[in-house]
Amino acid sequence: PRALAAAVQAPLALHMHTDKAMFQVLVSPAEVGSDSFVLQLMNDDGSPLAAKEVTLTLSLPERGIEPLARKATLGADGYWYLRDLPLLLPGRWHLRVDALVSDFQNITMEDEFDVPAR
Repeated sequence: PRALAAAVQAPLALHMHTDKAMFQVLVSPAEVGSDSFVLQLMNDDGSPLAAKEVTLTLSLPERGIEPLARKATLGADGYWYLRDLPLLLPGRWHLRVDALVSDFQNITMEDEFDVPAR
């Protein structure tokens, strides 16, 4: 069991915040290939942020990869999930999260993360 635990890599954690909200994004395994994303959306006080819809957009500008947007699925635990997204090239990926919180309000946050070459 200890050897198996050592083989499991912890996900890459990205933390983004504004004066209105905080988004925690976990990327697993954050390697070239097929990756999964878990998004935790919170109000500025740390309480869960209710969103109607969440979209994750990924791009790799330095390699000519244009933005690819995918809608996340809300889990029973209140987190938003995207599974098996292709990160086919190494480099510094740009990530944008758009959370539609009402018919008239959208919260957008952006960050970057590195995907190493194999």
